[in-house]
Amino acid sequence: MNPAAVSDAKLVAAVRRWLGERRALWINQAYLHEGEPAQREYFLKPLGGGAIQLGFDDWLDRYEDAIDLYFRHERRGFDSLERALAYTFEQLSLGVGDFSRAMGLR
Repeated sequence: MNPAAVSDAKLVAAVRRWLGERRALWINQAYLHEGEPAQREYFLKPLGGGAIQLGFDDWLDRYEDAIDLYFRHERRGFDSLERALAYTFEQLSLGVGDFSRAMGLR
């Protein structure tokens, strides 16, 4: 886990503000997996009452829309943004810099 990321009040405030203004945060990454084009897609969406929906998909381009062939296809609900971000930094291959780039903070 990256405890500094989760406890970073500036990051949490920036993500909360982004979600309030845009209703979703998407992070898309193209990369090569063993020489083949691959994609990673992540999203956070507010559900109301402070709850958050998190989605994460990771797949080879040739398997787009065939979720049973994805490396990972995940949907989770969390009762708070802080918990969703903690899970993200503990369990998923995303870091603080990915959020900063997606929100144009750098």
